[in-house]
Amino acid sequence: RDIVVRCKALGVDDVSILATTTIGLSLFTAVLGAALIVIGKFKLASYCQLLPSSVVGGYLAYIGFFCGQAGLALMASVDVTGLSQWYKFLDPRALTLLAPGVVGGCFIYFMVRTFRHMAVLPSTIAMLMVAFYLTLWATGMS
Repeated sequence: RDIVVRCKALGVDDVSILATTTIGLSLFTAVLGAALIVIGKFKLASYCQLLPSSVVGGYLAYIGFFCGQAGLALMASVDVTGLSQWYKFLDPRALTLLAPGVVGGCFIYFMVRTFRHMAVLPSTIAMLMVAFYLTLWATGMS
């Protein structure tokens, strides 16, 4: 989000912002992959055990919260950067946009927990996509 705000402030067009962000994410992902390979080659992973489990747990919890909040913000088409802005999710339009994603996510969770088979997750996702587009077609929405 920060790179987009900075580029917009400098008057950069949307195509250049998209290209910059896409290339940046690709490069950073490649650097992370290389770092993980180096950690594996030099057998440095054992040093991760020295980190307190509460630190690792807190970090993972924050990442989960951040990803969940970002997913809700994308679905609701609102800009939410912290817990203090969650009131934006209560807007009627935001709730309408959130409902299919939240219901679909709960359905996927239920199906995966109920039926333990490797085909459940991809089948459920495909089923939800078909149901979504059939609903749009049947209601004449776009």
